[in-house]
Amino acid sequence: MKLKELTDVRIGLSLERKKANLASTNTIDYKALTLKSFVSSNDLGELPYEHFTASTKIGTQYLTKENDVIVRLRSPNHAIFINDNNTGLMVSSLMAIITNIFPNLLDSKYLTYYLNLQFTQNKLVTQGTAIPMIKTADLMELEINLPPLEKQQKIVNYIDAANQEIDLLNKLINEKNQLKTEIFETLIK
Repeated sequence: MKLKELTDVRIGLSLERKKANLASTNTIDYKALTLKSFVSSNDLGELPYEHFTASTKIGTQYLTKENDVIVRLRSPNHAIFINDNNTGLMVSSLMAIITNIFPNLLDSKYLTYYLNLQFTQNKLVTQGTAIPMIKTADLMELEINLPPLEKQQKIVNYIDAANQEIDLLNKLINEKNQLKTEIFETLIK
């Protein structure tokens, strides 16, 4: 099935139109996803964000909701899953918000992992020479390999477990490197 048949895909907000200026008196503060929010960490904690001061209230269609998938449209393209720790974050126009409208057919986290596959990335044609970007029309036309929901959830569970193991191994590598440096420095003194 095509992505547009399973989800609602929309572009985030153009921030320049809503940005408060110094003369603004009634402003509203928001937490905003940035391109830096698309970290490769597999931690399900809070995503990195920046503060954004708006001149007026921003519509809820531009704020993250649990189980949304946010896709970075600017290269390098990456998708992030929105869990309950990351709701209410403002999404800029450099990102697409994908809302799953058939949760009985498609697991949103499976979709996130699917969008991050190199196989899928190769299907999405980027436009532009200075800063390549994905067109949302191409994103909506993307064919999704859709196994049964139970199999999707098994895939997600496996990837989650593998990501946790990778995070632990990376932490161990960092600690081992630090210990090695400390021992060497102690020995040469």
